[in-house]
Parts: sequence; structure tokens; C-alpha cells
Amino acid sequence: MKKIITLSFTFVSFFLFGQNPTCDGNRYLNDIFQLDSTFGVTFGNSTTVGGTNADLKMDIYEPLGDAATKRPVIILAFGGSFVAGDRTQMHDLCRYYSKKGYVTASIDYRIYDGPVFPFPDSIDMTDVVIKAVSDMKAAVRFFREDAYTSNTYKIDTNFVFVGGVSAGAIVADHVGMLDSTDMVATFVDSIIQANGGWQGNSSTNTQYWEKVHGILNFSGALKDASYIDANDPPLFSVHDDGDGTVPYAGGSANIFTVPIIYMNGSYLMDQECQSAGVSSELITIVGSNGHVSYFNTQVGQDSILDRSRDFLYPIVCAGSLGLDSEQEVAHVFNVYPNPTSSTIHIAYEGTEYFDFQIVDLQGREVINHNHLLGNQTMDLSELKSGTYIIRIQSDHLEVKKLVVE
Repeated sequence: MKKIITLSFTFVSFFLFGQNPTCDGNRYLNDIFQLDSTFGVTFGNSTTVGGTNADLKMDIYEPLGDAATKRPVIILAFGGSFVAGDRTQMHDLCRYYSKKGYVTASIDYRIYDGPVFPFPDSIDMTDVVIKAVSDMKAAVRFFREDAYTSNTYKIDTNFVFVGGVSAGAIVADHVGMLDSTDMVATFVDSIIQANGGWQGNSSTNTQYWEKVHGILNFSGALKDASYIDANDPPLFSVHDDGDGTVPYAGGSANIFTVPIIYMNGSYLMDQECQSAGVSSELITIVGSNGHVSYFNTQVGQDSILDRSRDFLYPIVCAGSLGLDSEQEVAHVFNVYPNPTSSTIHIAYEGTEYFDFQIVDLQGREVINHNHLLGNQTMDLSELKSGTYIIRIQSDHLEVKKLVVE
């Protein structure tokens, strides 16, 4: 197992989509539920590259005996280079999050079933990706329609997350980041229009919204990182820096070592998020030529999934943590380094006094200093490794996320 480090982390502001009353400092962090599952739920139907009419199904996990009436949902897609794989591959990840209180779904999406000779080219695979994006959007609409009608799954439509591994992450990245406001190449636009337009053609309930509120990107990529803009959702990414299947930065995505299509991987996506002011955390597996190597051991998988858990928690529980998130605030304060192991520096050019507080993810105060002025240095050597929330109150409340290594 390679050493895992955080390469970069941008958290401009939390966007409060609605306070979640189930945030009690235990739920969404710890395994507190047994599970209920429903397999083979149909959420859409469409035609594959090879011309086969296919029903799209999902397997849904819920916290057993859950009394909550509104729960966040995470929709996950499997990997397999768009030529293989099935939804059972995401069951372990579904169970991980659902034990903590999320509703989760592992979905079908259409993979390439056309001729293998000649081998599919970049146009073919772009078409496959757009079809898969259409399918995941149908899954998002399925849960929104359910919430507004039968309410079988008790979803909070303000907290809809998507994610995936490898090809599945590529699908989720495009669902979250690519929309009609983005500039796309002419051939990409033609493929989008041929597949039902921006809402896709995988279900008929297009009166419901496909917007998502966060992305779990496990070794995925975008066709072009410039799709990312300030209105896009928070992004959590993990990637091997020498990945030979899906590029870490810019490069060819490969199928069976054959270069197929140029893509921008997690590093460039994270850089674009920083430029656009989108919340982004990137964990880089340094010196690794593997693909999704961090899931090769149970210890590695648990560590990465725990980091994703910590990324999602303050998004879901912003109101419960007292975060002022309805709009971005001017960034008067700069806190660095982040991540840190011992100290942080607060750069402040303002002339007003401010209060400084650090709380853990259970909402417990661990550091509190009041009536500060000017630049400050804080000793964090007594803090355990983990993720914390910084709250700085002056004429406005500013919130940042802090990683202590």
C-alpha cells in the first residue's frame, strides 16, 4: 500500500441546502444501522450502442428501522472501462454509507456492446459515456420523483450525491460538472443531442431535476476540466498519480492498454475547482502506477472511505454545525498550511477583532480564542489526526475545513 497524502484542498464555502435534523454527531459518521435492501428496482429504459433495448435497474440500501423522514442519498456507479462490470460491484460501498444513515443505490448504466473490430474509437466511447451520464441522471430523477410522490425512500432532495469508481466516477463527474452552460466541442454536442439532449433519454420523468450536491470521484476524469464552474457541486477525489488507465492529470484513458480518448483526471479537476471556488479535496496516492490501488486492501479502502465520510458530513450537517452557508463571503482570512500537523497561521488584514473556534465533526469545541486582532499562529499539537471545522467570527462568519495529519 502506497503512502496516502493530501495534495491539495480547497473549501471556499459550504452551501447550505437545508438543515438536516438527523445530524446528532453520530449519524453519518458511525455504523449505527443494520441494513434493509431492495434489489432490481427499475428506474429507466433505453437502447445500447449495439441496439439492445435495456431496462435500467438499481439495488437500493436503506438504514433498517430508520425513523428519519428525510435522508440524503448517494447514487453509485461501477467501474470496468465502459466495456464490463455490473452494479453488484458497488454493494460494499453502498453498505458502508448506509450503515451510517444514508440511502444508497448501485445503478446499471449502458456499457459498450458494439463490435470489437475495429476497436471503438474516441467518438464511440464519447457516445458510451454520454449514454451512461443519461442513465445516472435518470437515477437522480427517480429519487426526486419518489420524494415528490409515493415517498417510498424518504429522500431529502436537497442532499443528492453521486459517485463511482473508475468509469463509474467518469459518469458521476460528468453528471455533476457538465451542463448546458458549458462550452463543448461540436462533436460532443452532437452526441448529447442524439442521446436526448441535456436531460438524456433514459426515462420520461424529465419534469424532475438532475441537480446533485456532491461528487465522490474515485479515479475518474472529465472530458475537459474547464466544464467546472462556480455553480458546480463539491468534489471529493482519490487518484494514483501514475494511473495508466484513467489519467491523474491530462492524458489518454486506456482500455486494455489501448489509448482511447484524452481526458482530464482528478488533479486537473481539483485545480479547476480551486480556480472556480468550488469545494474540492484531492487525495493523491503518490508513486503508484496502479489503478484504484487504494481499494486493493480492506485497510486502504476503509481509510479512503472514512475520508469521504468526513467530506460529506459537513455538507449534509452544515446547519447543525452552525455554519453560515447561504452565500459566499469575502475571504478576509487565509488559514495555512492546510492540511497541517502542528500549527496553523491566520493571515488577517482587517482592523476588527475576531473570534476563532475549532470544533470536531461531532460539534464539540476543541479550541476557542476570543477577541483576536491581526495575524495569529495557533498551536494544534494537542489535536488528534482527523478532520475539523474552523469557525472565524468577525463582521461575518467564515467557515473552513481543516485536516490535521
